[in-house]
Amino acid sequence: MPGLVMWGGFRKGDIVAVQGRRGEWELMSHTPAPGVWRIEAARPKDRAPAEARTVELRALADAPQVRRGDLVVQNFPEQVLAGTVGHVYRLGRWVAEAAHTGADGHTWGLVDDVERLVVVTHEQLDAAVQLDVEAGAHRGRIIQAVVTRHAGKFRVTCRCSPTIDLCRAGRATAWCSSVEAAWSLWDWHTTGEVGPAPADFASPETTA
Repeated sequence: MPGLVMWGGFRKGDIVAVQGRRGEWELMSHTPAPGVWRIEAARPKDRAPAEARTVELRALADAPQVRRGDLVVQNFPEQVLAGTVGHVYRLGRWVAEAAHTGADGHTWGLVDDVERLVVVTHEQLDAAVQLDVEAGAHRGRIIQAVVTRHAGKFRVTCRCSPTIDLCRAGRATAWCSSVEAAWSLWDWHTTGEVGPAPADFASPETTA
């Protein structure tokens, strides 16, 4: 998160140990007193607000890489729906609660392993192409990936496809290097998939 002020090497949202206190603690905000933090126990409920001085804080060797307020997506090439991180705590492994809002305004929360989450920006999501496409009875989408090695590439979906994603051969998702290549794949599909699928030499076939 840009613009976060650090005190003694720590910043808001860090999960730390605190000298003299059991468990793990989240740094919530600075207090008016220099070098004193408002803290809460890093757990889903009964978070026990308290205060701690910077000199009492101890970094965790396995501290999670996401913080409260981060915008995150699951680390899958098909994933374009982001959530905002809330509580972060340990359930055997580090997990994060994230609030998601759908296109219809409906909001829901999910708890996910932080190792499956990638921090993104609103600019990344806004720039990603998502087009509704149709031709005759076909209904689908052209969607640009924002994470994984496929970031920036395009996949094409259709309701009639057995795998949802269109494929050039077998059941591997046909990733396209440009929106023009994605449109060519869509046209090939909606005109009956006659002959081989249009090649996209800049985007070798790989599975997700």
